[in-house]
Parts: sequence; structure tokens; C-alpha cells
Amino acid sequence: MRDLFVVGAGGFGREAIWTVERINAASPEPQWNIIGYADDDPKWKKGDNFEGYPILGTVEEASRDNPGASVFVAIGNNVKRADLYRRLRGHDFPAIIDPTSHISPTTDFRHGTFIAAGAVIQVGSELGKFTLIGSNCVVGHDAVVGDFVNVGPGTVVAGGVKVGNSVSFFPNSATMPWITIGEGAKINCGARVMEDVPAGGEI
Repeated sequence: MRDLFVVGAGGFGREAIWTVERINAASPEPQWNIIGYADDDPKWKKGDNFEGYPILGTVEEASRDNPGASVFVAIGNNVKRADLYRRLRGHDFPAIIDPTSHISPTTDFRHGTFIAAGAVIQVGSELGKFTLIGSNCVVGHDAVVGDFVNVGPGTVVAGGVKVGNSVSFFPNSATMPWITIGEGAKINCGARVMEDVPAGGEI
């Protein structure tokens, strides 16, 4: 069993802890020893208890005091998540995959990825590092999703879509197949993306 701490004592941090607890419960033997949260927000004091887990201090304090621990970065903002990845280099960043998700054996995903409950990741797709797939999302066959992307709950990324780095899909958005969404684009709640979106664009 490996030590793990979660960066971000907010809603997503709580979801990440819950998912890790579900992974442990579904495994023949627990995989993770959750040692607590790290958070730079001054409202959190080292040694506080948050829903049964200790606050380990700031990101730097938690990293210094737990050099061998794995880390999951539970921050939804793509730019902040990328910055924390750089600050925490030297740690292991596991993918956290809910046991109720359905992932094709031909899917390629990388470290720091989060796949929430009920998500379906289809054949031949690729997910970049530190990409977040929300609950009940679908990523279609042969889609390629870049690094530091956030795919909100209920979103459908159709087959063959290419998604650049740092794209944000807000909940219940959907794309047509075989389009390209450029780096840093923003797809708003409920949007229907019918054609290519340029880098930095918004639908």
C-alpha cells in the first residue's frame, strides 16, 4: 500500500479522496494509504482535520515532509494544475480511475489523469497527462485529448476529435466527430460544437 496525499482541500479534493476510497474498497487489498490534504489557502492550518483526513500544510510543506508519497493534484483550473505539476516534480503522480468507469484496453492515458464515476472511454482514444474526465462523460473512439484538459460532467467528446492542451469543457457540452479544438479553448455549459474551434476560442 502506497502513501498518497491530495493537493486541494476543496470539492474536487473531496471527490478525489472518495474515488480513492472506492478504489481501495473494490480491490482485493487496499492500494492507497491516504495521508491527507495539502493546500496553500491560509484558511487551512497544518494539523487541522478535514472530513477525517489531516491537513498536511502547504504544498511545499507536504512535499518536504512526505518525499516518497504519491500525489494527486485535485485542482480543476488547468493553468494552476500545470503549475503544481512543475512545483511537485520528483513525486509520483498516479492516474486515479473510478472503478465504475469503462475504459477500452486500447485507450492510452498518462500520469495525473482522473476518470470519474460512470465515464466511458472508447477504443483507440488517448488522454494526455493531468487530464480530468468528469462523471458520466464519453470520450469517443480515436479521440485525442491533450494535456491539462478538464472535461466537465456529462460531456461528450465524439469520435476522432482532437483536443489541444489546456482546453476546458464545462458540463453537458458535446462535439461533432472529427473536429479539432485548439489549445486553451473554452467550451461552455451545454454548448454544441459543430466545427473546429481555434486556439483560445470560446463556444
